[in-house]
Amino acid sequence: MFCTAAPAQDARRDSTVELLYVSAADCGFCRRWEAQYLEGRKPRASLDWSQVRFTVVDIGTFRARFSADNAPAHLRPGMAKAMQAAGQPSLRGTPWFALFVDGEVRSHAFGTTAFETRIQPALRAALREKAGT
Repeated sequence: MFCTAAPAQDARRDSTVELLYVSAADCGFCRRWEAQYLEGRKPRASLDWSQVRFTVVDIGTFRARFSADNAPAHLRPGMAKAMQAAGQPSLRGTPWFALFVDGEVRSHAFGTTAFETRIQPALRAALREKAGT
């Protein structure tokens, strides 16, 4: 699994904070995560993620590999840069999450526990930075 360095800079008020969620139709862990965090394929209002762009990529099966080419076009450069730096051309496994700030990967995690221990804290930090607090 590739690692990411500390953010080069804090999020600014005009920064774009985006959560990429990689899911699969046959992933039971994905369905559990979705039941807890989503409502109608969008983040629950109670999460207060209104400042977060949320993107889902369904790779069909948890056995499939995910590469930067599978990411939406606007995230491909940041995804490719992070994967290349790690020497890892693709990833396997779902659910998988990547937090982007201004198109750069700030944090990533595989699995629901790692989402709660890595992605959520990084997401909250980026939103605090964006708010200027």
